[in-house]
Amino acid sequence: MVRYQLKFAFRHLMRSKTFTAINISGLFVSLTAVILMSLYIENEMSYDRFNKNAKDIYRVVDDKRTNALMQHGAGSPGPLAPLLKNDFPQVRHAVRFIDGEALVKYQDKVFEERHLYFADPEVFQVFDLPMLNGTANHALTEPMSVVLTGSTARKYFGGSDPIGKSIIMNNESLKVTGVIKDIPSNSHLSFDILISMSTAQKKDSGYDWLFTNWYSNNFYTYVLLNNTESATELNAQFDNFAERHNANTSNTKHHYSLEKLTDIYLHSDRENQAGKTGNITSLYVFAAITLFVLLIACVNFINLSTARAVERSKEVGVKKVNGVSRSSLIIQFFTESFLMVGLALLLAVAASAMLMPAFDQFAGKNIRFDLMTPLHLSALALVLCTVAILSGVYPALILSRFDPIAALKGTVRSSARRTLIRKGLVVFQFSISIVLIISTIVVYSQLQFMQRHDLGFKPSQTLVINFEGDGTVQKQNNFIVNELSRVKGVRSVSASSEVPGSSFSGGWSMEFAKKGGDTIHAELPIYLTDFNFMKQYNIPMVAGRGFSSAFAADSATSMIINESAMRKLGFKNADEAIGVNVQMYPNDAKIIGIYRDFHFQSLQKPIEPLAMRIMPAKFRVFSVEMETSDVKRTVSDIEKLWKSIAPQRPLEYSFLNEKFDQQYEAEIKFGQMFGLFTTLAISIACFGLFGLALFSVKQRRKEIGIRKVIGASVFRITALITKDFISLVFIALVIACPVALFAMNYWIRTFAYRITLGWWIFAGSGLIAIFIALCTISYQALKAALANPVNSLRND
Repeated sequence: MVRYQLKFAFRHLMRSKTFTAINISGLFVSLTAVILMSLYIENEMSYDRFNKNAKDIYRVVDDKRTNALMQHGAGSPGPLAPLLKNDFPQVRHAVRFIDGEALVKYQDKVFEERHLYFADPEVFQVFDLPMLNGTANHALTEPMSVVLTGSTARKYFGGSDPIGKSIIMNNESLKVTGVIKDIPSNSHLSFDILISMSTAQKKDSGYDWLFTNWYSNNFYTYVLLNNTESATELNAQFDNFAERHNANTSNTKHHYSLEKLTDIYLHSDRENQAGKTGNITSLYVFAAITLFVLLIACVNFINLSTARAVERSKEVGVKKVNGVSRSSLIIQFFTESFLMVGLALLLAVAASAMLMPAFDQFAGKNIRFDLMTPLHLSALALVLCTVAILSGVYPALILSRFDPIAALKGTVRSSARRTLIRKGLVVFQFSISIVLIISTIVVYSQLQFMQRHDLGFKPSQTLVINFEGDGTVQKQNNFIVNELSRVKGVRSVSASSEVPGSSFSGGWSMEFAKKGGDTIHAELPIYLTDFNFMKQYNIPMVAGRGFSSAFAADSATSMIINESAMRKLGFKNADEAIGVNVQMYPNDAKIIGIYRDFHFQSLQKPIEPLAMRIMPAKFRVFSVEMETSDVKRTVSDIEKLWKSIAPQRPLEYSFLNEKFDQQYEAEIKFGQMFGLFTTLAISIACFGLFGLALFSVKQRRKEIGIRKVIGASVFRITALITKDFISLVFIALVIACPVALFAMNYWIRTFAYRITLGWWIFAGSGLIAIFIALCTISYQALKAALANPVNSLRND
């Protein structure tokens, strides 16, 4: 019986090649999208779950209120971790991280390492870091010891044993005490080098003061608890813990809490994150689009099957007269559905395997493609059954219900109810398509808005040279600035610790002694600059004065703050702020001026407080503003100069606008993927519309022939055929606009600076949808309008 059903279904599909090709094409494309996106979503949701104790690992975070400032940071203070281990039996192990960058040398090899952390020895007890060489219990116990990942060890030492050998980092010798496996790509903490925390505790490290400071959240603290219940107990005791250890003051209150390790990547929106971050909202959006793509393909199947119902009526009539039961007919139609979906699924699996490397590159991921696991095989079987049943149930019920006598006489006609359902499904398809078109336009408009928005400073043709970790360059920064200024095509040069677009891992603790006696504790981001920085970036002062070499104090004890800092620190006006003394590391300072706010971070965030000081010892970048006439030659001349003055360090540079745009990498990737799946959804909808137009023309060929005979023009007949479909697109537009307006209003509210959703977006999307529909239908409409009416009338 099954063999007969399969044989008959296969023959029928081969006889109806156009119908089969349209349906399988739509299902194939949609199922390929479903497989790729499902693997992407699975990968995103798998972050940090490879740790065997993942469910009991938490990050300790701090919601810190300092006077009027509230900070929701991912960091925590240095003294926290050791005290947690001592005070709470629920804490099995606690580990701290400090992130950094450094220039690392081994013999004649020099590399800029951007993924390194200082870490406590307990890191091996908290996280799964399998050792390839060395002993975990002793790897990070001593000062000046370092652990490398396997790939990093090979980069420096080739195939030789690295244990006991030394690398030079920031002009200091570090001993390799261990080699671990490379960190999995689905870890939010990604590093190539771990340095012992005791190295950072040395007095000359520049980090030593942080280990006793409760105000600076420069550490990332993770704890391994006894069980899940311990987290609830610990959260309830954190406030008493802060009071007990004098972490709080009259002006500063810490509220510590725990974040599950497995929630950090997708669900944490805290400031100053360590490592990678994802976005759960983006996953929801991609999951919804993928579902819509699949639904559109299913709607195509239903519509085309019901549209062909009249054509198959005689087949059904003959079978019923010959004693075939309705249940057997339903099984037959379901068999056809399963056969088509099964074939499309096999093609989709093969296509997904071939496309996965390109999709990985497109998505910026390293997704493991393995569909032969029990879970994936079960999921594929579920997709096959769900799509086949969803697509086949309505056509099977309709076709099997035909009266055999009417079917044999050829008097079966498409009922008004079935026609209405078919039109409703077309409206559904195009409603989804128009929502996606509107959303795509909004996403790209917002991205363009952010990239073109006035940032409040001058970013034109500025080359940013990074020299972090190179003490030799740092010590001669004045000389290098002067040498770079002499290069032909260079307008100006400055040195600083940061440039706009740089990410911050934490602020600097400051205590402001306000006029009148009040004291304000705050933690502010700070730019450490030279005298030329403000002038080069064209950042104007609004009160007081900027830094000047004419004032000796400016090089050591002066500070300027932006307008946002002035407001958030509670100063009523500039006069109240100027002259205030600031207690901070490494020495006190005095506010001498207020400068205009500028965007130093992504436009997703409002402009935050920012301070500036002169501190050459902390410089790590040069900003080189160039003439626009011959940038390529200027860069080449800078490279030649750099080799002569800093031969020990390869020139590492980027353009400022590129650096700023890197902040929108996640949004750009989101827009690209959104656009890709929108294109797929529209393409699949067009497959269905093309098929419906084809069958509509077949059903109306006699009517079209008569109209041509009595003088109807090609234009009039084309308009007649397209009118019904275009009216459905208009209905879809009316439905889609409010849905898209609601969804996109919700999305753009996540940006502090955003576009206005103007009427042109919705009107333009409607015109695009109509144009796409016309292009899809026009071939069949013109073909019918140009056909010889004699042929259509003779056939009927």
